[in-house]
Amino acid sequence: MRSALSRLIRSSCSVSPSRLSSPVLLKNGKAFSSDATPRDSGRVDEPFKVEEAEPVKVPPPPPSPHKLLVLGGSGFVGSHVCKEALERGFVVSSLNRSGKPSISESWADKVIWNQGNLLEPASLEDSMDGVSAVVSCVGGFGSNSQMFKLNGTANINAIRVAAEKGIKRFVYVSAADFGLVNYLLQGYYEGKRAAEAELLSKFTYGE
Repeated sequence: MRSALSRLIRSSCSVSPSRLSSPVLLKNGKAFSSDATPRDSGRVDEPFKVEEAEPVKVPPPPPSPHKLLVLGGSGFVGSHVCKEALERGFVVSSLNRSGKPSISESWADKVIWNQGNLLEPASLEDSMDGVSAVVSCVGGFGSNSQMFKLNGTANINAIRVAAEKGIKRFVYVSAADFGLVNYLLQGYYEGKRAAEAELLSKFTYGE
């Protein structure tokens, strides 16, 4: 019995050398095995470098200039509208019964002057080709019938042609009436009101 127990103890205590694992050393918190191969011993890890490509700068396309038609561009209000539009980079055109008016100021040379008559709708069509917006400063004084034509009929014709041409915006410079002035300039204000009504029917809120 004792001999059998002795053999059992010797068997359980004997461990094959091949089963012993090699010692593990810790260096800087990393585990290194003593049985590393020679090719790993001389290896040095280098940080991976990522080179960033330079961004390609694409120039923005040049802005497409809007063409603005100013009706009554040779008048007091219209001339100021033309000058302001030119300073803002618009291509400006205007309409005159004789073509280019006799204006000596330099801004007038930068305006495209078209020949036409607002009382003749057919003469307006060519001047509205390629136009983005129309600003009408047309108006005048005279007899009641003349004032209605200048302030009403002329602008109504322009509004209708612009709508037929598909122009997106139409700005109309009007006036407010009050008291005795309304009576003395009846044709003037009636013409303005008629033009306003036509404008609202064709260009609600100006477009």
